[in-house]
Amino acid sequence: MEVTILTWAVAVAGLMLIGLLAALQLVAVVNPRARWTIDNVYGGTPDATDPNAYFAFNQGYAWADPFFWAPLQIAGSIGMLLGEQWGFLLALAASVPFWYSAILIFIWDRNMGFRRNTVGYWVVVWGMWPAFGVLEGVYCFARLLE
Repeated sequence: MEVTILTWAVAVAGLMLIGLLAALQLVAVVNPRARWTIDNVYGGTPDATDPNAYFAFNQGYAWADPFFWAPLQIAGSIGMLLGEQWGFLLALAASVPFWYSAILIFIWDRNMGFRRNTVGYWVVVWGMWPAFGVLEGVYCFARLLE
């Protein structure tokens, strides 16, 4: 498959986003109850809810993101850059957690009172993930139909 400028943009953006997420979540795997992890990875506070539920919810993502999702996105991005059809297929699959998990986090943050009415929250904390996931999914699907 032809590797275009848009292919490069989507693949590199995917690598950057998943690299950031995987690094943060690896910190959460290593130090799951550290104050820095709570403030910078999980958000909110365990005091606002049942601490067991808070840590269980966040630890699920902490383990799934770097050990399942990141390898899928990395392989997909590399395959896209190599112009391989399997790369676009893997990237299509890797696009789903970007928007799927954003829906869960959107509801969790709303119901737990973690949501903030700031540009930083709506763009960085929440918005860029589903926006990229939809973009990557649509792009890869369209390329696979060629």
